[in-house]
Amino acid sequence: MNDHGYDNALEAMLRRLPIVAGQVGDRFPLYADPVSGEWMSTRRGSWTGGFWAGWWWLRAAVTGLPSDRATAREWTHRLAPRAADDTVTRGMTFWYGAVQGYRIGADTPAHRVALDGADALAGAFDGRLGLIPVGSAFGGGPALKAGVDALAGTVSLLGWAADAGRFDLAGLARSHADRHVQLLVSGDGRIRPEVLLRPDGTPVDESPASAVWARGQAWGVLGLAACARQWGGDFTEAGCSVARWWLEQVGHTVPVALLGRPATPVDTSAAVITAAGLLTLSEVTADDGWAAAARAIVDSVIGHHLDDTGVLRDGCYELASGVGTRHELVWGSFFLTAVLAVLTGRVREHPW
Repeated sequence: MNDHGYDNALEAMLRRLPIVAGQVGDRFPLYADPVSGEWMSTRRGSWTGGFWAGWWWLRAAVTGLPSDRATAREWTHRLAPRAADDTVTRGMTFWYGAVQGYRIGADTPAHRVALDGADALAGAFDGRLGLIPVGSAFGGGPALKAGVDALAGTVSLLGWAADAGRFDLAGLARSHADRHVQLLVSGDGRIRPEVLLRPDGTPVDESPASAVWARGQAWGVLGLAACARQWGGDFTEAGCSVARWWLEQVGHTVPVALLGRPATPVDTSAAVITAAGLLTLSEVTADDGWAAAARAIVDSVIGHHLDDTGVLRDGCYELASGVGTRHELVWGSFFLTAVLAVLTGRVREHPW
């Protein structure tokens, strides 16, 4: 697809924001029904609130409108109480929803919210485990788990905060990243999305899964690309390994939600998360092949799953419970908008 096609898709995604806002009011959107268009929403933001604020920061960065900036700032302010939640997904919340307000919007209030979030997240670091555990919020089950979904946000948030003066957080970020590679990345590049841990940090079960959660692998591509961006070395090798596994198994298409189970619904959000990770790997390795693969994935998403009104269809919210399995997802829309903003040059820094 040429840049004109990307521009049109980006404009559609940005026009979508005020429409969604009109439907959810003062609540955070989660996922929308593909037929009625009705959004399931939440008052506090759940684990996805940062993507809603971040989507607004992308719109503000592209349009330059003071009204968009004010809206983005208000949603970021609404994230501040989430710092107290017992969940590693605070990495997502404050990296995408607050740090991006400062990185692409130069917003000082967002900077303060982001630092508060980073400090609170760092307080959950468990020295016995060498990482920040998944936590007990959102019904996540046992608290002592390592999970891949918040890896990118967590290491990026803590690394950014270290650069901003919280120097003691740099070691926590590196330990968190090291432990996740040890626990979740297999020799062939396959990702285990989570692992239950004993109090001494050893895994309860090390047997491989029979099928791979596509979005878990996608989070792994993005997370390890973020680690490679910060530290290079072995993280770059690991990031390339999990990305190659994705391309060998999925190619440039939109994957089914559970790889190896072709009857399951597809998940466009997994595809666009992967595209973001591949663009980062391209930057880290100076290998344009990763960027070409990212573009091919985006072309597939836009060509088959994005309509003219900016609705990104066919995201899978939660396969196991059958919730939102063919829906518009707020994080999928954020990542597609972010990737398009970078590919069109409208945003220079990778906002992920």
